Amino acid sequence: MDKRTILVVDDSALVAEAVKSKLEASNYDVSLAYSGEEALDKIKEAIPDLMILDVYMPGIDGFEVCRRLREDPDTHTLPIVMLSSRGNIKEKLAGFRAGADDYLVKEFDLLDLPYRVKLVFRLRGMEDKGALV
Repeated sequence: MDKRTILVVDDSALVAEAVKSKLEASNYDVSLAYSGEEALDKIKEAIPDLMILDVYMPGIDGFEVCRRLREDPDTHTLPIVMLSSRGNIKEKLAGFRAGADDYLVKEFDLLDLPYRVKLVFRLRGMEDKGALV
C-alpha cells in the first residue's frame, strides 16, 4: 500500500524537521521545502497528497503560495494546512480566505499533528492509506 505524500514548507529547518519526523512516525512519506519558491518548484515536479505550509517566509509567503495553488487547475484541490507563529483570528481568516483547509499555530502540540492531517484527508474524502494514528 502506498503511503500518502506530504510536502512540509517552512523556512525554519528546526520546525520542518520536527514536523517531518512526527509525520514519518505516523507512516507518511514527507519531503521538505524551505521557501515558497522551492515549494512551487517541487509541486511542478510532483504534486503531494497534502501540503503543510508556513505562512511567514521570506520571498513568496504562504498566503501567496496558497492562492497560486488554488488558481492552478492542477493543484486547486490540493489539501493545504497552514502553520503560523501568529494565531489571532485575523491571521486565521486570512489563511482560510487564501484557500487553506486548516490553520495551526506553531506552538501546536506535535502529538496532535497526525490527527489533524488525517482529519483533512477524511474531510476531503481521501483514503488515508495506512497512517498509524
